[in-house]
Amino acid sequence: MTSNHGISRAEQTQQRRKHILAIDGASDFLEVLRHLFVGERYNVTTTNFVERTHNMIVALAPDLLIVDLAMGQQAGWRLLEHLHRDGVTRNIPLLLTSAAPELLRQAQADVERYGRPSVLAKPMDIDDLLSAVDELIGPA
Repeated sequence: MTSNHGISRAEQTQQRRKHILAIDGASDFLEVLRHLFVGERYNVTTTNFVERTHNMIVALAPDLLIVDLAMGQQAGWRLLEHLHRDGVTRNIPLLLTSAAPELLRQAQADVERYGRPSVLAKPMDIDDLLSAVDELIGPA
């Protein structure tokens, strides 16, 4: 069935769903996140860190970013700085994940550089992840 504007109800529902963009270097983790959040009725985009990640974020305008920080990897840190400096992306809720809790503490401690991201250590309980997302952007 289509509406007066030529868009089906399913497409309208899809457009109204909240959008999560997950960025991580581990493809298997991204796949788990994608399946989890699609099952929870969110729109989901996943990507590895790429040169134009910030441009992708601006273009997609997600409701939430989930970004992984890994030991020895600078891509996540550069992205956090860029997100915080850019007025377009600064206010997008951000959930940082990492298997290294000290990286999460470091990101939270440097408010001037990274803002005030929420954090969740890996490995994480699925219920804790869903609660964090719900707290940041509400239910799908």
